[in-house]
Amino acid sequence: MQSDGSLGLAEPALTGNGAEDTPGSSETWVLFVVDEQKYGLLISEVERIVRAVEVKPLPQSPPHVLGIINMQGRILPVIDLRRCLQRPPRDIQPEDHFIIAAAPMVTVVLPVDAALGSLQVVAVSAAPDERTRDRYLRKIIPLGPEVLYALDLERLVFGDETPEDSALVSALAGMETE
Repeated sequence: MQSDGSLGLAEPALTGNGAEDTPGSSETWVLFVVDEQKYGLLISEVERIVRAVEVKPLPQSPPHVLGIINMQGRILPVIDLRRCLQRPPRDIQPEDHFIIAAAPMVTVVLPVDAALGSLQVVAVSAAPDERTRDRYLRKIIPLGPEVLYALDLERLVFGDETPEDSALVSALAGMETE
């Protein structure tokens, strides 16, 4: 994971790919905030974190896509994370951050209120609660008196579609995305 240099994020030492889920192993999560709630993505899914920039419209895109940005010559779709998480809509602010994340077949941008850094946690063997699997949560991780909602990036990006049949991938077809 790279940062834009302005966040002061430490580069964590990884063992494996960050996706282990066996008892006693550890997982490294990139933490961020949306509406004062902590969320996380596996560090193996995160390419970098940058400051927010202007989002341009993407014609004929799915409703959960805000638009696109040009990131160093790469055209990347911006996912409406607030809509996916059923949070109130708000305009992207200059102090917000963009998390650049690699989903199957497409790299996406997730606008967040703030990026907090990374956290290594011991994996828990308990199966995710059925309420967390029905949409975008991979699991819920206790953090002292708080909780971290660990997101499922693939389901955020594609919902119930397969990446191959995705309306997002179709909307990006013909554009230089990587």
